[in-house]
Amino acid sequence: MRQAPHFNFMGSCLMVCLLTFGSTQAQDRPVRPLIMTFNDRHVEFDVWEKVVEGSPFFNANWRPAALLLSNGEVIEQLQVKVNLLENQIHYLDPAGREMVTMQEVKSVIFLDEANDTSAVLVNRLALTTATAAPDGWMQLLSKGKATLLKRMIKQDVEVKGYGASTVVTHINTTTQYLLLFNGRIEKIQTLADIADRLENAPFSTWAAKQRGDKKSEELLKKAIDYFNSL
Repeated sequence: MRQAPHFNFMGSCLMVCLLTFGSTQAQDRPVRPLIMTFNDRHVEFDVWEKVVEGSPFFNANWRPAALLLSNGEVIEQLQVKVNLLENQIHYLDPAGREMVTMQEVKSVIFLDEANDTSAVLVNRLALTTATAAPDGWMQLLSKGKATLLKRMIKQDVEVKGYGASTVVTHINTTTQYLLLFNGRIEKIQTLADIADRLENAPFSTWAAKQRGDKKSEELLKKAIDYFNSL
């Protein structure tokens, strides 16, 4: 039987509150060690057995995580996989059965990544300062005066080969980068896009000196980290 490791409440809860949007004091938030309600659904079988290419999940393997619910409640001691195609959170119950939570979750914090913000997933419930935030889960790459988010859109396509008697499902992934600044959330692709949105002279000077792939995730994150340090 697979069991989730135990985590110190104050440590992981504090990380939840520091790294997610709309957080307040950690000691004021209730906590439950396991996510168990009558509405949560048992996964009877692996519905993705016939998928031959791609994955519906953000993380292919179970990872220890804490969840922040829309009511401010923190849930710990979970092994979690996030299904981006169905916009669902899968977890293991105490008996090792795979479950899908029906509760409103606004942040998923993977606890094996220390204080790395990129180990946090958020959705529109967490983006309280943004107008017209998109649906689905977004990876938090950098947070501060400006916030960089990575949105991975999963789409399933059924394909039946010529002369084949069966239909196979392919799951394709499209990646978008989003910039949240001054309450607006916009798609960006390059370092120049960020400079245009921020309209900050010191940042523009820094950006003009950068070399390499101007669309790389590494450089986009580095850019927002730099702006937030100004």
